[in-house]
Amino acid sequence: MLLVAPLPFSSVTTRQKAHALLDHLPEERVDAALAALEAVEGRDTSVEAILARHGEKRLDSEEFERQFGSLPTDDEG
Repeated sequence: MLLVAPLPFSSVTTRQKAHALLDHLPEERVDAALAALEAVEGRDTSVEAILARHGEKRLDSEEFERQFGSLPTDDEG
């Protein structure tokens, strides 16, 4: 699956191609692209590691409900 159109140049470095690719991605896809690069580099991409890198932590159920309210249920569980 091609994420973006092929870049129109051929005599550039891989790093330049990566920068150009990121520049052409819609803003909402940049975080996913960076997460994929981190996974390729062997960086820990667990939820806990990502939250820690951003100075965040997983919410417990009470804190989640305080911030977001109760989620709708489908009465299946």
